[in-house]
Amino acid sequence: MRLWLSLVALALLSACSSPRPAPVADVKPEPYVRIYQGDTNRLELQIAIRKFEPAKQKGSVVWLTGVSHIGESNYFVQLQAHLDAQNLVLFEGISDRSANRPHDQHSRQPASGGGDGPEAAPAEARMSSLQSTMASSFGLAFQLEAIDYDRASFRNSDLSIQDLRKLLAEHGGGQSFESLLQMMEGGTFFDALLQMGLRFLGSTPKLQALSKLALMEMIGQIQGDPAQVRGLPADLKQLLEVLIEKRNERVINDLKVELGRPKPVASISIFFGTGHMPDFERRLRTELNYRPVDQLWLTAFSIDLRQARISQTEVETIRKFVQTSLEQP
Repeated sequence: MRLWLSLVALALLSACSSPRPAPVADVKPEPYVRIYQGDTNRLELQIAIRKFEPAKQKGSVVWLTGVSHIGESNYFVQLQAHLDAQNLVLFEGISDRSANRPHDQHSRQPASGGGDGPEAAPAEARMSSLQSTMASSFGLAFQLEAIDYDRASFRNSDLSIQDLRKLLAEHGGGQSFESLLQMMEGGTFFDALLQMGLRFLGSTPKLQALSKLALMEMIGQIQGDPAQVRGLPADLKQLLEVLIEKRNERVINDLKVELGRPKPVASISIFFGTGHMPDFERRLRTELNYRPVDQLWLTAFSIDLRQARISQTEVETIRKFVQTSLEQP
């Protein structure tokens, strides 16, 4: 089971979602991730999509569209429909292109782990392969394979690896970042070990269901935010905080440009991992005077406990194990 948590932790720490820095102001957003169980035997990992409008004047509607990077195919169908209904989508994707801006000719490519074009970094392509294997092992779909980014309304609003290297060098986190990239590029043995471990977790229906349950508990307990893992080394925490602050700052700057146009579009979606959402909400409310007016909860994936023959005792055991593991270094 510790192998499972190591695999998932690596994927989460290297994936699109990132943790939040210190609060912009005394605003505490409601969670963007929840584990829901109604009157049935079904447990659901649900992700919020929250709608914001200007508090004092008319203007563009802004949707904070949180995403789970792996989920059921129907989840991504619903996400695609929501995104296609917006006039502009500012999406997440750390690229291997220097000076990558939302209006560049390649701005619609999902660069973070996109892996299709020659511009994809080897580490990103390798992590994309790892996440894709995790999704298929759990009987789920992978975001970058399930969402169609080839839309005129989609614009990459993220940093490039070159930008990150420069920023992290300035903040003393360059060595940790390079170590992470090297680990992701760590050679055939390391990659084969991870791939083998993930495939083992999906080798039987019961093991697959238990693995999905553990993943659900992990994402739910940390709210899609790796910084909530209390056992993280201090330098890695600092590295992740720099990442979230600067990446979110880039998005908010792009959003301000769009909102400042003479005729801004009617609706804008910020399409990022759930770990970004609390800080985005604080910035929307404090810097742009936006207020939440509505929300949707989409089910990323679910488990039928009865069908999977998972008892309530097993649920509690997995929950406690994940909680204890997240507290350990």
